[in-house]
Amino acid sequence: MGEDLKDLPLLKERFNYIDSITIVDNTGKIIVQLRYNPRFTPKENEIENNLYINKNILEVFPSLTPETSTLLQALNKGETIYCENQTVWSFTGKKITVTNLTFPIISRGKIIGAVEVAKDLTHIEDKISKGINEKKASSNIKVIPISDKYIANYTLNDIISINHKIKKLKEIVKKISFSISSVLIYGETGTGKELFAQAIHNESIRKNYPFVAVNCAALPESLLEGILFGTIKGAFTGAENRKGLFEIANGGTIYLDEINSMPINLQAKLLRVLEDKAVLPLGGTSPVKIDVRIIASINKEPKEIIKRGEIREDLLYRLNTINIKIPPLRERPEDIFILAEHFIEKYNKILNKSVTSLNKKVQELFKSYHWPGNVRELEHVIEAAMNIVEGNTIEIEHLPLYLSEDSSSIHQELPSTDIIPLKKALEQYEQNIISSALLKSGGNVSKAAKLLKIPRTTLQYKIEKYKIKI
Repeated sequence: MGEDLKDLPLLKERFNYIDSITIVDNTGKIIVQLRYNPRFTPKENEIENNLYINKNILEVFPSLTPETSTLLQALNKGETIYCENQTVWSFTGKKITVTNLTFPIISRGKIIGAVEVAKDLTHIEDKISKGINEKKASSNIKVIPISDKYIANYTLNDIISINHKIKKLKEIVKKISFSISSVLIYGETGTGKELFAQAIHNESIRKNYPFVAVNCAALPESLLEGILFGTIKGAFTGAENRKGLFEIANGGTIYLDEINSMPINLQAKLLRVLEDKAVLPLGGTSPVKIDVRIIASINKEPKEIIKRGEIREDLLYRLNTINIKIPPLRERPEDIFILAEHFIEKYNKILNKSVTSLNKKVQELFKSYHWPGNVRELEHVIEAAMNIVEGNTIEIEHLPLYLSEDSSSIHQELPSTDIIPLKKALEQYEQNIISSALLKSGGNVSKAAKLLKIPRTTLQYKIEKYKIKI
């Protein structure tokens, strides 16, 4: 388009078949909207144009999806797209039928936006479709029902914090919400990585599509490929034609938790999915095109997992287009009592209790404790106490055994005059490590034993020895 898009009379004269021009940036946000809808007055067109500016295309036209939006398809595929008689509804409730031509804007080999020229056919379509069922007339719009199993339940409002780092992360989530780029979340166990992943999904244009969470460490290597990418009947004994989780997540988001636990050979296939935007089912020969945003998480430092060979460098860098690092609870102590209050309120409702406060000794313990299990451990501690407490105050004796036996945890900073026997200190440390492993494994002794790299029988003995509650 060599002409200045603001020169409306010249464009109208040269392209007398064009009723509107729309330009979006590489995130799908409308940066130019020039509408000459013949059904509207110049003033109405001006108002409509101003309403669209700086909004995402799917926000303006909620009836569209990433698959049916020609602008988003041009961004994703880098191809020119021609579409006849497409019917859409704007967020103001107006029905529009257009024929459009859309092409990507490419600079130095990168897609930086897309432009669409359109001819309004609404008045013609209305005459043709008069007396025809509305649903049939708009059948080109695809609506995908979402299973309750694949819904993100948490939003930014569920991330409770007064810490400045967390507040900054919430602002970042808002900024990246309309991006199509992959996200890598790093945080220790229990910091709330999936909470952030769900919040990103619910802030995005994909919020009305599936959110599929996959724990890469919990699935057997032999089944993981088929679960992720799908299977074709006959691929192996008992195999059926089944969609993989990537296909199920089409149009939405897939969250790959602990991606460094994924087998290296499967990581190579995942990298191919990221590059080609297509999956090849197990036993299949034809790739299946998908439109999925990938959010991945790790619970160790990126340099550490690369050094240990747990993840391919090229995959990590490809996923790390946008990165979010969640600070551990010990680095945001101001959140401890706000979160504790939140969990008390939550379990008051669930358990029909009326707890209102924490004993001063409990408060001191909470402030000095290291919280290796982070927010998840804090919730576990509050839940355990709420099951025992009878009054309105949580006391030391109501806390889980590994905390209540000795409020001077090995993780506390002890005054130089306080010395405890080495054997007792080691036992306290061992109890904390075992409790953290059980917390991470969801109380599964076998999985916890694997994390600790000790026999299951040994772990069972130590659980009984220390009277650790599962």
